Amino acid sequence: MTAKKFAAKIGLTARTVRSYHARGLLPPPVRIGRTPCYSDEHLARMRQVLRLQSLGLPLEAIRALLEPDLVLGELSPFGPAVASAVRDQPELLDTLVASGILTRRRDGGLDLRGVRALLAAKAVSGQPTGQVLDLVADSVKQVLPHARAALALVHGTVRNHLRDSEIHVDALRDLTVEVVRVCLHRPDAE
Repeated sequence: MTAKKFAAKIGLTARTVRSYHARGLLPPPVRIGRTPCYSDEHLARMRQVLRLQSLGLPLEAIRALLEPDLVLGELSPFGPAVASAVRDQPELLDTLVASGILTRRRDGGLDLRGVRALLAAKAVSGQPTGQVLDLVADSVKQVLPHARAALALVHGTVRNHLRDSEIHVDALRDLTVEVVRVCLHRPDAE
């Protein structure tokens, strides 16, 4: 849907929607030609932001809840260390992007998406950043088939509970991550 239709559907002005983009609460629209277009995922995300805001949460807290790795990436010392580690190692950079630990921005910069994984790997290994990056990338490669299977299982469960509802992919991924986190934090998980 166009920006005007999107804004009308959620009851905000286009200017207010742009302010949510600027604060990192809403991903940018997909461009079709020169026209910015919003998807159902954008709509679900915006409704989630507005619901949390109606509960009295400040926008920065909402951003931290919805994008914890981006917020942690801004606050952690890993950003410069990761940039330094991948500067001369294009194969490591490609591996980290393929694994989802880093994402490339349109402006050529990098966003650190796997900060919690890096912090955990640093705590487990005590190694320098370059070795921590290798450890996390290798771990992602090993776990990926199991993660896809977990996503499929959660998707099936959601489909059984919400037979006629549309399932948003990003929300399904978030649910899968949190379900796995709960399972691993159970006392009997070791």
